[in-house]
Amino acid sequence: MPRCFNPVMTNFFMFSQKIDAEKEWDADFVALSPIFEPLEYLAKKYSHFDNQWPALEDYQSELSSLPEPIKVLSGQSIKIVAQAGKPGHFHEHYAPRIYLTGEIQTRTENWHDFFQFLTWFMFPKTKAVINSLHIPAAKARIENNEDPGRRSPIENMLSLFDEGGAVIISSDESMLQMIRDFQWKELFWERREELEAKLKLVTFGHALYEKGLSTYIGMTANCILIHVDESVMQQGERAQLDYIDTELAQILQSAEIYKKPKDLSPFPLLGLPGWHEDNEIETFYDNERYFRPGRKKA
Repeated sequence: MPRCFNPVMTNFFMFSQKIDAEKEWDADFVALSPIFEPLEYLAKKYSHFDNQWPALEDYQSELSSLPEPIKVLSGQSIKIVAQAGKPGHFHEHYAPRIYLTGEIQTRTENWHDFFQFLTWFMFPKTKAVINSLHIPAAKARIENNEDPGRRSPIENMLSLFDEGGAVIISSDESMLQMIRDFQWKELFWERREELEAKLKLVTFGHALYEKGLSTYIGMTANCILIHVDESVMQQGERAQLDYIDTELAQILQSAEIYKKPKDLSPFPLLGLPGWHEDNEIETFYDNERYFRPGRKKA
């Protein structure tokens, strides 16, 4: 997919290429990891594709069946189109084309783009905000023939979150502070029995979902943390997604807290109970190469 080069995101794209080559279509992919639980209701729509990938027409058909179209902030309804060649003008680049026409260039038989498609259903407001925030800086850079890799800090943050981000909601502010302070063993082990009721992670980034196809020690999400009322934790899955989408869109559009990549909170996903077969043992959390003690302060 034609995108501006960004060294922050290179690892995601390299991983995507590896998965594309090695991982065939699996209609039961949601069973591979708890990471897929939030999009299980969407995955069911493709469960009948037993031995073949859905086509782009199938993706568009799903969009067309919605009672209300998903729209970007320019007012255009999103639609699925085939991957185009190298862009020659601003309006032909990936993000501008979505904003100006609603057209999402999508590769066939490709997990990365499949999950990108699904996240538009899960987070329509937030995806539209992220898309719109890229446009002014992208326009200036492309039209001035500047180095496409020299994105602003907020663009890098948006890209990192869109690809590898997650949102964590919790009714307990002290748990969110533990994440900020890298207190992993205290959070995952000492307060283990409280986690299910008081904290929930929902993956946002489509590259992170792609990694869930073959989980590995080292998987880390770049998170936005939201303190919520207890009533939000009691909501059903779909109601929670709607709440999260609205909150995320407002948070990112305000640009008050999340302005650069380091404003996102790293989170070692496989520390969550049930996310790795070995994390029922306390010593699992002694691995400081994964459960890092924190960033060094200047």
